Amino acid sequence: MNPQELTKKHLTEDQNHIIKVTLHKKETLYSILKWWKTLSKSDTIGDLDNVNGNTALIHIKLGSNTYYINADSNKNGVSIFLKNKANSWILIENENGTKNKITNNKNKEPITGFYIYKR
Repeated sequence: MNPQELTKKHLTEDQNHIIKVTLHKKETLYSILKWWKTLSKSDTIGDLDNVNGNTALIHIKLGSNTYYINADSNKNGVSIFLKNKANSWILIENENGTKNKITNNKNKEPITGFYIYKR
C-alpha cells in the first residue's frame, strides 16, 4: 500500500489521529505509526476529546497472538518504538505487575508514552 492509500485508510481526514483498526503485519503497523508521526499535529494517536485514553485503538493479530495499542500513546513513545523496530517484542510486567505489556527496548524497560499490550 502506498503512503497516500495508507494515510487515507488509517488516519482521520485531518491526519491528526489514527482510525480504529485491526492489522495483521508489523510492517503495516510501523508504516501507519511513521506516517502519523510525520503528518499529525496531535500528540496522541487517538482523539482524546472523543475517546478514553485507555481505548484500544490499534489491534494487531500475529498468528495466535493479539496485541493492542491504546489511544493515549504519544509521539515521543511512538518515536522510541519506531527507532527500536528491528528489535523483538518483549513481554514485560505492566505497572500493576501483570505480564501483558510489550516493549522493544533491548534492556526490557517499558517505553514511556507507548501503551501496547498483549491480550
